[in-house]
Amino acid sequence: MTRARDARAPRAWTAAHKRAREHDEHDDWRRRRRHVLAFTSAGKPAWTRYGSTHGVSGLCATLQALGAVSASAMGGELEGAEVAGRRLARRASGAMTYATSSDRGESAATLEKHLEWVERGVKMLVTNAGLETALAKNAKFDVGRALATATRADEVLGQLARNLSWETCYVFDTYTAVRVRAEVRETVARAMVEAMKTVTKPFACVAFGDDGRVGAYAKPRGHRPTTIAASDLIVLMNFLRVVSRCEGDEDSFTRVCLPEFNPDGFMRAYTARLRARDGDAAGDEGQPVKSTRASSGSIGICIITASADAMEECRAARDALEKRLNDDGALAQMVAAAGESMSIAKLPSEALGGFQDASEPLLHFVYNRPARHQHVSSAFSPSLNGADVKAITRAYASTYTSMKETEGVVDASGPGPKFIGAAQRVRYERRARFSVLACVGGDFEIYLTLKPSTTTTTAVALCNRLCVWLRVHEPELFVEE
Repeated sequence: MTRARDARAPRAWTAAHKRAREHDEHDDWRRRRRHVLAFTSAGKPAWTRYGSTHGVSGLCATLQALGAVSASAMGGELEGAEVAGRRLARRASGAMTYATSSDRGESAATLEKHLEWVERGVKMLVTNAGLETALAKNAKFDVGRALATATRADEVLGQLARNLSWETCYVFDTYTAVRVRAEVRETVARAMVEAMKTVTKPFACVAFGDDGRVGAYAKPRGHRPTTIAASDLIVLMNFLRVVSRCEGDEDSFTRVCLPEFNPDGFMRAYTARLRARDGDAAGDEGQPVKSTRASSGSIGICIITASADAMEECRAARDALEKRLNDDGALAQMVAAAGESMSIAKLPSEALGGFQDASEPLLHFVYNRPARHQHVSSAFSPSLNGADVKAITRAYASTYTSMKETEGVVDASGPGPKFIGAAQRVRYERRARFSVLACVGGDFEIYLTLKPSTTTTTAVALCNRLCVWLRVHEPELFVEE
């Protein structure tokens, strides 16, 4: 039986979505609500979200010329503009320029952040050194051709551009983790460390769910740095999800760059599935838990190595890891946990304090822990549709930016959760379809999306109770770095 697609989650990006026959003078192309472009300092297109690079060559040349005129006449790069309800953002970085236009109402700061993520995505596929060295030798170097040789470049960048409108990790710059008992996660991480001992020049091992949440990851003992940068994990998860989806049950061994760790060099990523043995996994309360996802019997695994000849070693390590985790039962528990999202309706009563009554005021929440480089993002309420989800994501982005702009300003008099000794900034916004309550404390951030009819008193009470419950349950919510 075919499972219906969840309208509250981003669709998989495929070649058909690119509309390769469209060009910048085509009416359909111009009606697209958001465009993303990458081109060189010579105005030569390297990648476009919609259409072909050939079809947007004139536009890229024009945008680059405008930037040059701005730098010459006004002494600074053109960073953005707003015309006829569309906002344009432009980011120059070395020998490359990235541009986006949107009519969805995002702020300039949000669009600029989107371009930073696109830049990371491009560097992951071709490295910064590859771009700069090639373009320094020849300003007309075809970056688009270099991208075409990278693994699934169009799908990876297209999916990244789509996810920017849907997923909270690109808003908060922190990744999400599978909710699982801390002992299970520790067991998986220890097994990963042992498995990597047989791999030449290992860098890290990551287990991940089909939705991009990290189940566990480990670095070799004594390896520096001891963690993977959050931005690297986020773009890596996008890459791995695309590769895993396209390759299916087949394993792969591909080049990948982690821009924050080393923007100038490639490593190799071995991607495969770990398959749990048949049977139910024990949940947090000891009860059987069954996953409802399509690939319910497996979880993704990636071993990153600096050796280009380590595929067979990685394959053997994967086999050993699967056997060990199946023998101790941890794999089945991790697979089951990865198939479950944090549904508000399934949270225990103490998490919401009875305030999530029959009217169900809470639609979604994000609990962000910058120091841990992770956040919790609940499942969106079934009452929301795809347009609502994207609107909420944009609202989070604008609220997050506003809260950062007021950093250092304490609002202790207004409504909001009160934690002793924590300086707080609180913001409450009412919108037509929903309201957003944001509270930023000393080491946490929490954002609640509520029905517009929710009273301030109920919103604050929900926030207080939920934040305390999340704090207590952090060991199962976050990867211990």
